[in-house]
Amino acid sequence: MTPWIRAAACIVLAAACVLSSQAQADGDAPPAPSQAAREAPPLKDCTRLNGRIGYYGNPWCTPAEQARWDRWEARRFGAK
Repeated sequence: MTPWIRAAACIVLAAACVLSSQAQADGDAPPAPSQAAREAPPLKDCTRLNGRIGYYGNPWCTPAEQARWDRWEARRFGAK
């Protein structure tokens, strides 16, 4: 190989390494806090049981857990 081809190959290889490391670093970035809060449901599923006439809650959830679930569900359905 001639020296200028070898030098050009080294430059291209170095540029490829730098660009791939930047792309990998950008891909590992966590999502924005607002997106994470919107997408992630609460840890406990407090879907309300029974419907029109009966009980409108979940017996296995505390009132705070139920309120947290209701707020998440309202944001999820309101975003559409």
